[in-house]
Parts: sequence; structure tokens; C-alpha cells
Amino acid sequence: MLKLIPVTELLELPEMPILLDARSEGEFEMGHIPGAISFPILNNEERKLVGTSYKQKGHEPAVVLGYELVGSKFGQFVTHAYKHWRGKEIYVHCWRGGLRSNIMGNLLSSAGFQVKLIKGGYKTYRAEVLNYLAGNFEFKVLGGYTGSGKTEILKQLEAKGAQVLDIEGLASHRGSAFGSLGLPDQPRQEHFENLLFEKLRRFSPNKPIWIEDESRLTGKLQIPDQIYAGLRSSFVYFLDYPIEKRAIQTLAEYGNFEVQLLAETTLKLRKRMGDLLNREAIHLLHEGDKQGWVLKVLSHYDKQYDFGFSKRSIDSSISLQLEGEELIQYLLTVA
Repeated sequence: MLKLIPVTELLELPEMPILLDARSEGEFEMGHIPGAISFPILNNEERKLVGTSYKQKGHEPAVVLGYELVGSKFGQFVTHAYKHWRGKEIYVHCWRGGLRSNIMGNLLSSAGFQVKLIKGGYKTYRAEVLNYLAGNFEFKVLGGYTGSGKTEILKQLEAKGAQVLDIEGLASHRGSAFGSLGLPDQPRQEHFENLLFEKLRRFSPNKPIWIEDESRLTGKLQIPDQIYAGLRSSFVYFLDYPIEKRAIQTLAEYGNFEVQLLAETTLKLRKRMGDLLNREAIHLLHEGDKQGWVLKVLSHYDKQYDFGFSKRSIDSSISLQLEGEELIQYLLTVA
């Protein structure tokens, strides 16, 4: 039996239920509710055919074509549902809570499943996301030059119970020109925003949120305006470690990649580094001197970081040389 619920009821659940996204796989890839299962009633090509029919012939022929395309797959849908979700409650949505989710919902309901439809579909979820991300945010910001190990420190804080918004983890990118090496493809911008929303909305308002100092862009993804504004205006705990120590950390992270790949990636920095410094860094790589290469690259990123950091107010940060457990305990106390 079908039941229509608002998206707010879905968001109040302690964990994501079986949520079927009846939109096409292309729509799902662009952005979806984290934890949802792609279960397209029409795939990309079929959706395109129906859209073309609607433009050329009108509403009724497009609806008939849609049913013709979908009808032959009803058995597949039900067989899959019996195999994976027998006896379980199923939630279904499409773009606006319209025809696609109603067809899927009624089909599964007739097959014996308890089905709930999300009123307004994914469109209402996106409205919730955008409204939330338009709010004001305040963070505890962990800063420091490239190679300071900020990501690892944030993981240690999280393991100790701190609330951490891992921008780079959600964006699948470490932030620099080398940040995509060894990582999966980045999500689309829309889905990145959904991931941020899902993480932030579950945090306690009574505890601080730790975040790494980032530039506006993380790879090809842009940090939403209000999150970035909060990041830039919040107090920074700056890890002030010498470049030699940071070189060791950076080589541990990137030094095992092929020299040619590192050289090609370094070349992308030529405009910002300057031609001479860039050529020197690449030459050192080809000569087998990765230590020399990484020092050149870090000196470039240090200047970039200094430029961005200089725009913060003078009393909005503290410099730290603490390391290891002593650092973690200190950061937990300020939280």
C-alpha cells in the first residue's frame, strides 16, 4: 500500500532506509540523496526517446511510449526487489514525485511491498539542501602549509569523538594540482553539495566542527559560498612545521607515483610557479632527485598559502609547533 510522506520525514530517520531513485542513471550521477539506490524506471536512452516524443507529438503519445518502454521491465523490477528487499519497507522517489515514482511505487506495492513515496521527489530534497547551505557556519579551522599532515590530524580528532567536516574526503581530492592522484573521480558539484549537507545536518549544534583550511576550489568542485565564508572567518589553528619535515610527509604521500606522471602534473603549475622554478623542479624529478623536486614545489605552495592567509584578520589564528598526541589533546581541549 502506498503512503505519501514529506522529505522532512525521510531526513528525520536515524539511518537511510531502502530508498529507490527511479530517475535515469544520468540524473542519479549528477546528484542523488546519499544512500539512495539507483533503480531507473527509464534509462538515459529511453528517457531521451520519451522527451523527444513529447516535443514532437505531445503529452499523450509520450506517456504511451513511456508505458511501452517500461511495461516490458516490470518483471525484472519485481524479481530484483524480491531478491534483495523481500519483507522490507521501500521508499521511492523520482524528480518531482510524479509519474515515474508512482508507477514504480504502485508496481512494488502490488507485489506485496510496503511502499512510501517522497512527496515532491528529489526536487524537494535539493530545496532542503540549498536552504541549509545558505545558512551561517562557524568552524574550528586547522591550517598549515602543504605537507603538514592536516588530513591525518583531523582523522585522529574524529576518532577521539570530534566533529570533522572532511571537505577533501567528500570531494575526492586533496586540494593541490596533485590532489587527484590515486583517488576515485570527483562527484558532480550537485552531489558534492548533497554530501556536505548530509554530513553537516547530523552534527550536534552544541559541539564545534573542525575543518581543514581550503581554497575556494577543491579540484573542480567549489565549496558552497556560506561554508567557505565560515571557513574564512573562523579561528585558525596553524601548524607551523619546517619545510624539511613537510617534504618527508609529501614524499610519503606522492613520491611513489611514476616520475612522468609527477612531471606532467608539475608542468600544470608552470604559470603560477614561474617558468624557471617549474623547469628546475621537473629537471630534478628526471634526475631522480625527488627531495629537491618536492622542496621546489612546496616553496611554491607556501607562497600561495601565505597570500591567502594574509587576507585573514591578524588576530584570528594561533601558530602551533605541537606534534603527535600532545597536539591532538591540545586541539581537543580548545574544542
